[in-house]
Amino acid sequence: MMATCLLLSGLWALASGSVQVMHKKVQSVQAGGNITFSCQSVTNEDVIQVTWQKEMDGAEDNIATYSTMNGQKIAKGYDGHVSFAHSGLQASAISLHRVTLQDEGCYKCIFNTFPSGAVTGRMCLKVYAISDPKVEAKLIPNPDKAEVSEEVVRMSCSATGKPAPKITWHLPSILLQKPKEYHIKLSNQTITVISNFTHVHSKILKEYPIACVIQHPSLNVTLSLPMDNLIQGQDSIMAPTVAITVGVLVPLMFLLLFALLLCCCLRHLRDPERNPAWPCWVLAVCAKERACGLYMLTGKRATTAVPNA
Repeated sequence: MMATCLLLSGLWALASGSVQVMHKKVQSVQAGGNITFSCQSVTNEDVIQVTWQKEMDGAEDNIATYSTMNGQKIAKGYDGHVSFAHSGLQASAISLHRVTLQDEGCYKCIFNTFPSGAVTGRMCLKVYAISDPKVEAKLIPNPDKAEVSEEVVRMSCSATGKPAPKITWHLPSILLQKPKEYHIKLSNQTITVISNFTHVHSKILKEYPIACVIQHPSLNVTLSLPMDNLIQGQDSIMAPTVAITVGVLVPLMFLLLFALLLCCCLRHLRDPERNPAWPCWVLAVCAKERACGLYMLTGKRATTAVPNA
């Protein structure tokens, strides 16, 4: 009885057209690579045209067509990115070149037959991406002020990919702490994963082998931490920042002082009776009146009285 039901269900599926096109249901490719979709019609009816489409937000976008009358046609927008790997009415194949993350999705091959109409095959593409796998160790100031004599080493491992890379560590037994992990979603559908931890530096990298393991469908790699030449952390960043700040502020302060000094001296020279024996270094008076600039431009005295020295 069970065998009879299975046979009847198979005949019904064949009659309904669900198995009239042979194809792979799911394929995957690394971003930047090439992929080929193939379909073969197993119907006995005449095929008039083969059409390839991509599903786009509930709609279908035509990619390519082939018919005996019109030959191969690549739709505008796909020229150079898509080509026919095989063109025929019973079997067809297209290739996508330099695949990007935007190519991920589902595709259809449609055999337009006579007299039954269209029979369709549907396949989906998964696009993987991986970039920037790296591991590094930095010396940073010890956050515990009670142990300032000991430097701290920060060990960090990171990678960007789709799907999110998995990061694990090969650590010695003395490192009991669990690394902290952060996930950052980027606008291009990829995810940056960062795993790091710190340890009081006592030549740990020379005494124990430490390695970061990055796992991904398109990449499996183990990166060892550098044994020497540690990158300096915050201290090396602070030094140039302070130098730049001092180099900008000091000349600016001297320029301001010079402008105020010049202002007061000019007032004294232009109106010595009003300002007898004013020393040019009395900058506070000029700043208080706030009239230097106005006096130099108009030649009029300020309304605020200035006490005689």
